[in-house]
Amino acid sequence: MPRSGPIAAALLFCAALAPSGCNVAGGGSSGPITTPAHPASAADLANPIEVSSSGGVANVSLAAVIDPATGGPAISYNGALVIPTIRISPGDTINVTYANELPPSTVEPLNATSLHFHGLTVSPNAPGDDSIDILAMPGQTLHYQINIPASQPPGVYWYHPHPHGESNWQVYNGMSGAIVIDGLASIASETAGLPERIMILRNVLQAPKFSLLSARRRGAAASSTSSVCSQPFGIGGEYTTIDGRDAGGPILMQPGKQQLWRIINASADGYFDLSVEGQMLHLVSIDGVALKQYPGGTEQNVADVVIPPAGRTDVIVTGPAHGGVAFRTACFDTGPGGDPNPPQVLGVIGIGAPAGLPAVPVPGATPRALGTYDEPVGAAVAQNRTVAFTEDANGFYLNGQQYSPTAAPMFVAQSGTVEEWTLTNATTEVHDFHIHQVHFIVLDVDGAPQPARWTDSFTLPIVHPDGSPSATHVLIDFRNPIVRGTFLFHCHLLEHEDGGMMAKIQVL
Repeated sequence: MPRSGPIAAALLFCAALAPSGCNVAGGGSSGPITTPAHPASAADLANPIEVSSSGGVANVSLAAVIDPATGGPAISYNGALVIPTIRISPGDTINVTYANELPPSTVEPLNATSLHFHGLTVSPNAPGDDSIDILAMPGQTLHYQINIPASQPPGVYWYHPHPHGESNWQVYNGMSGAIVIDGLASIASETAGLPERIMILRNVLQAPKFSLLSARRRGAAASSTSSVCSQPFGIGGEYTTIDGRDAGGPILMQPGKQQLWRIINASADGYFDLSVEGQMLHLVSIDGVALKQYPGGTEQNVADVVIPPAGRTDVIVTGPAHGGVAFRTACFDTGPGGDPNPPQVLGVIGIGAPAGLPAVPVPGATPRALGTYDEPVGAAVAQNRTVAFTEDANGFYLNGQQYSPTAAPMFVAQSGTVEEWTLTNATTEVHDFHIHQVHFIVLDVDGAPQPARWTDSFTLPIVHPDGSPSATHVLIDFRNPIVRGTFLFHCHLLEHEDGGMMAKIQVL
């Protein structure tokens, strides 16, 4: 894909905002990078380290670096290859300094980088969550100011790189972290005081090679001769981690005691179909928004929950009577043209007192701020649109177009409105629809009604056996006036996004 457009835009952006927006700082590293050892296999699963807001502000300094253990890109915090969870409250501000200390390159990957603050209803304009024009080349530093509205739903969100053409590469190498907005107990009171586990699931590469990922993207729409559920991962050396630890380690619980598991699928392309052996999961939220927050919404007890790439969920898990209980993912069938997502044990629940888990805060004295997430979408639809997901051996497309950083917006919407989009999939693999800045309600999938709940990543079924595309109808909410500007929608299978399955929308 041509790269001169976004690179030139990044240089112009930095020139316009320096020193407050981007600092062209040279190529030197801020210090030696240390690679922490994985926790001992007998230890309880540990939450990631946290940076919490103070006085309403969370200040975080990160760097994109080379991991000396793998040779692939990584995020460094305080000189170590650990990625902090950012914990804030509604109404707070996140200030992020993000230095690109990757080496310059004249061949792909060019080591450009940026950050996207996934799921947050915040401004798409610089220095906010701008994934189009904010881009750092090696030696440059970005500064983000993410102003969280007081009405932002309390829940789990995440941040990850978003440079077009290299998003898949960087996220596949584990460059991502969690964002927790406190206050869930104000909506789901049964979570108050529960031990809180942050679980970041990542499919990563043992020996990263950019050429392997780009070659797979060029091989789009190739079908397998056997079911994807009978195959191992599609790339040699791919494996799964949970909070940076290899999958399969212990997770300590006390019999009959509950924990809130806050799970993020931070994989570039992988699906997880999660369950705990022998029990139902109490499903509290999807994609950062409590099910109860939508008027009339209810929580559910479910045997399993499927999380697409970029999806999140909060579930209450009860400690089993005995140890040796598996926390697992089943195979998720992405279709004959899709990638394999094999079954595996992600952790084994053991009996013991968990160490170091914070308790979910109880609601404060001040009532939480209400906003559009607390209001039904309603029947008035300002615009109907269709977005067709297609692919061939040359790439991936939305409405027959491949993404270009210099292209005009595909759609122009009006702030204060709700639109109905028909999302069609004419391919033999699933696609994962995501739109920045806002959530949406899924009305139906091929005519089958869906429960009314907010989501920001949703799986589109494969083409029908007769060759007709599947059709998913969604209501997209542009009512919040904060969301004015130009931002992106795309398939969050990042292989597909980098291959062109992305477009811009402008909200006036």
